Amino acid sequence: MRIFNSYSSDKIQIEKVEKNNGKILAYSKSSPFYPDGKGGQLGDRGNIGSARVLSVKENYEYTICELDAEIQPGEYDVKIDEKRRMDIAQQHTAQHILSAAFIEIAHIKTVSFHMGEEYCTIDMEAAFIEYDVLNEAEELANKVVQSCTEVEEIITDLEGSKEYSLRKPLSEKVKGDVRLIKIGQFDVSACSGFHTANTGEVGMIKIIDTEKVKGELTRLYFVAGMRSLKYFQKYNSVTNGLAKMLTTSVDELQARIVKMQNQLREQSSTLSRISEEYARCISTNLQNDGLLYLEGYSEVGNFLLKIMDLSNRMVIFFDGTRYFIASHKYDVRPMIKKLMELYGGRGGGKAEFANYQPEKKMERTDFERIYAEVYQA
Repeated sequence: MRIFNSYSSDKIQIEKVEKNNGKILAYSKSSPFYPDGKGGQLGDRGNIGSARVLSVKENYEYTICELDAEIQPGEYDVKIDEKRRMDIAQQHTAQHILSAAFIEIAHIKTVSFHMGEEYCTIDMEAAFIEYDVLNEAEELANKVVQSCTEVEEIITDLEGSKEYSLRKPLSEKVKGDVRLIKIGQFDVSACSGFHTANTGEVGMIKIIDTEKVKGELTRLYFVAGMRSLKYFQKYNSVTNGLAKMLTTSVDELQARIVKMQNQLREQSSTLSRISEEYARCISTNLQNDGLLYLEGYSEVGNFLLKIMDLSNRMVIFFDGTRYFIASHKYDVRPMIKKLMELYGGRGGGKAEFANYQPEKKMERTDFERIYAEVYQA
């Protein structure tokens, strides 16, 4: 694994320990623990003595480790979580390879990189990336992985870096030593993070999603190493489970779902026509004015409230979850306000139409009583 020498020590000198908002914070001027978020990378975990490291931050003077137990200032043995480090290295090297692959395939540059615990993201300088480009870049990236090319660490300075074709040139303001990560003839980039010793250690790179962000950028989601295996295990389980539920094969799963969607649309259209006819039948046979309370399927209620004459009545329709209240004679909002005062729940709407969702189902007599109080008092 390629790491800075400063992060390879097995000792740490704790200068001071503080308690802050319930957190135990240990301060050191030189630390083998890589800070969270530095260069877009995840930070180290492990132990300082017997205390477990929960997070790592740094400021201009100290590296600050949050611990799960209190310790005293002094020198301690350090145990780094090497399995986590390898995962971080796999993701980071994968990002370098992917970023270079997109330049090679479509001249699309990387704007920023973020590593998460489950997946990583790259923000790319393109409003949209076609699937063919995504697939080509992914294939090229995995060819580089399979080539087992050495990942070299080069320590130089600003002037020395100009001898290499850096993917992103350094600022002229850079001072002191510069660390370059060189992947054969494929990519050279300045980086202080963890990397694999060769591309083969990355295992596999899989692009899992994209989305448009910040106007003209595309955010690419990917996984590498053991994360790729876990991704395929998860989705293999899901697709196999769905195929069994729908009594089809994984290869025919998409076609089966499309067929079911078409059938559902046809059934929904038929149900809508039946609901409208039923609503018209109910409306024709309702003669009473004043308060009318009905219960039934929501779509029937929607049609009923549209076609019914509400000039001399208030209609309350319950669809099993919410109460829909409509009237052209009365402002229904005082009814909603009174219901919430007496029974809680939530509701709202306009003068002629509103809805109310109580905490529990109410009876017809509850509405009759409140209707009398509000409109017939």
